[in-house]
Amino acid sequence: MNMTNFQQIVNHYIDRFESINGPKHQEYYKWQIAQDFRPMMDKALAASDAELPSKLYLVKKRSRNIIDNYTQPFHGLCKFAEKEPQTVRQMFQELFAQEGATKQEKVMRFLKKSAALRQAYYPGSFLYADDMHSITGYMFLYAPDENYLYKASHARIFADCIEFYDDWSYGENTRLDIYNRMCDEVIDAINGNEALLATAASRYEIDPTGMHPDRNKHILLFDIIYCCSTYKLFNGIHFVVPKNSERRLMQERKETAQRLSKALNEARAKLEPLEEGKRLLAETLHVGMTVRHRTFGDGTILSIEDTTMSVGFQTAGTKYLGIATSLLNGIITTDDITFGERIKPYRECLLQEKQLRDAISFAEKQFAPYVDYLE
Repeated sequence: MNMTNFQQIVNHYIDRFESINGPKHQEYYKWQIAQDFRPMMDKALAASDAELPSKLYLVKKRSRNIIDNYTQPFHGLCKFAEKEPQTVRQMFQELFAQEGATKQEKVMRFLKKSAALRQAYYPGSFLYADDMHSITGYMFLYAPDENYLYKASHARIFADCIEFYDDWSYGENTRLDIYNRMCDEVIDAINGNEALLATAASRYEIDPTGMHPDRNKHILLFDIIYCCSTYKLFNGIHFVVPKNSERRLMQERKETAQRLSKALNEARAKLEPLEEGKRLLAETLHVGMTVRHRTFGDGTILSIEDTTMSVGFQTAGTKYLGIATSLLNGIITTDDITFGERIKPYRECLLQEKQLRDAISFAEKQFAPYVDYLE
């Protein structure tokens, strides 16, 4: 470990400490979230199956951007809990268990189960994908004194700067034991730096009772690694960087990631009016109501699914109809004379739902290989 480079990082961190933790940036929020996360998570996991999704969502909201990113993995677990609450509960209980499997095994087991849930309820979608960052994030916020948070791009450049060159690999092949060994070495250096410890301790004056005590300085380590890239604490420090060809390739991939991320966000934004329109359709129709078909006459709605409904007609028996196409094209009508005007703003997106979702799926697949390059 290059202690000279580490000391320069520390000097920059101390110099910018007030700004980083001031009103504009408030990076001390990591300690506040870590203080609240475990009791909130314990409460969620102790809730009934019916309450688990909403309780888990409160934990997700409290964690802010520490875990969720463009793929929204924590939000996805809240959605999965609506379908399989016992599965999601068990996943977290096993992940947080003190005994048993190694951390690597726990992470991989959680990753496998999360992927299975995503395939079951959102097949082919890149949304809600857990990864090494999100799963180590759950462990870190639940027990910061025993776990490290892994964020690939930030950790890589930090490791280069302090000359930790052991390869912990990428993606699902990430070796947490190697990454954690680097973290252990840095923790030793942090504990030996009195100026850094004194500066870090002053953070608790901001919120004396609302911050995690961070006894083992794991939150401080993550903050330093994060701030290095975010607030340019590497400035003026000379260390080995990739070759020019590799740098160009990295920059090209970052630019591609930005372009594809923008395209994905634009595609997802079109879902908002679609969901509004579907809510309006759901409010308009209900099982048991009478509707009129322009060919079969009066009928009674027997069941309603996501995009289809079954209607029983006295003259034609049971027919299965697309909800949006039937109502928007006048094949089915109701007694609600205001429906046509209210649904008008959503007509186009409702009729194009499949195309909209296909566009999102395509954008997600295009973006997937570049997600680690967008920071």
